[in-house]
Amino acid sequence: MSKEMSFDIDQRILDTISQEFDVNKLIDNFAENIANKKKEEIEDVAKKVFGEYGQKLMARAIELGEKYSDRTYEVMKEVAEKTGVGPFPHVCQRFLEIFNMGTQRKTLTVVVSNTSQLTHKVGPCVFLNAIKEKSGEDVAKLLTCRHIDLSALNVLYDNLNLSVDVRMEASIPSEGYCQFTALRKK
Repeated sequence: MSKEMSFDIDQRILDTISQEFDVNKLIDNFAENIANKKKEEIEDVAKKVFGEYGQKLMARAIELGEKYSDRTYEVMKEVAEKTGVGPFPHVCQRFLEIFNMGTQRKTLTVVVSNTSQLTHKVGPCVFLNAIKEKSGEDVAKLLTCRHIDLSALNVLYDNLNLSVDVRMEASIPSEGYCQFTALRKK
């Protein structure tokens, strides 16, 4: 008899991410590093601090997602293998959900999900809100937190050996949400 698996993401994954990737600690570190810096310098600090955070967070989301598998993920892998479609977009979406739920504490909003494109949006954003609270509106408007998502997406697609173009198509200051798209290269 096989062991029964839940269809839901294991709560241990989300708890671990929440503990290991504390948003407030990240923003406190960022605020310390940008104290008395010019706008151009703030962008450089953000690329480093937020870029590294996003990379490590996605790597950990993938590691934990593999370690604590669920029935939904197992079916996604089976379908990807049997159809020859591969991990895009469904396996990618699963890791994005873990990434998002572990930090934003809400489900991922998927806009487009097909074999050519995976687009999701975020908003409101815990990172942006924390930056605004800690460093002020002017720093928040720089949208430096985009480096978290962009670096995480690059790690995700590199890890799955997928050739995609990743881009940011909307931002909270302009559209009221951030939107990221991955387009598969032919």
